[in-house]
Amino acid sequence: MVGRAAAAALLVAVALTGCGTSPSAQPDTSDRADSLWSARSPYVGDSSKVVELVSQAGFGPAGSYTVELQTDRAPYGVTVRLNHLDKPFRSTDFSAPATVLLGLVANLDRVTVASGGQTYALTAADATTSLGYDVKALGQHKDKLTAYVRAQQD
Repeated sequence: MVGRAAAAALLVAVALTGCGTSPSAQPDTSDRADSLWSARSPYVGDSSKVVELVSQAGFGPAGSYTVELQTDRAPYGVTVRLNHLDKPFRSTDFSAPATVLLGLVANLDRVTVASGGQTYALTAADATTSLGYDVKALGQHKDKLTAYVRAQQD
């Protein structure tokens, strides 16, 4: 009887161990940081780089949003218009992907996310205050970017 109970407990422990996410299944922080670092841009007007950054930042799968660039005059901006959300707009945290964009596009001043008449906006000044250091450091110091990406994945 004790043998069966021990065997059952061992079987449950083995089964539960298999339920965890293996480290290799999680996106590698340094790979993501490398990819973001490679895509950074000095200008909002570099549309291909900015669209690539929007894609990598985490606003959703390709095709679920459109991107508009405000490049006529400062303050320069990016607007991400979401076509579909899996959860209510107000309960979605857009601060991390917006911060990534603000940090990696050198002359970007404002990121706006819009969907169904609702908007979220983050300025470089607000992101800097939230981080406790200049948001532009994410695009100037790879170690800062890597640390930020790591903190978002924890």
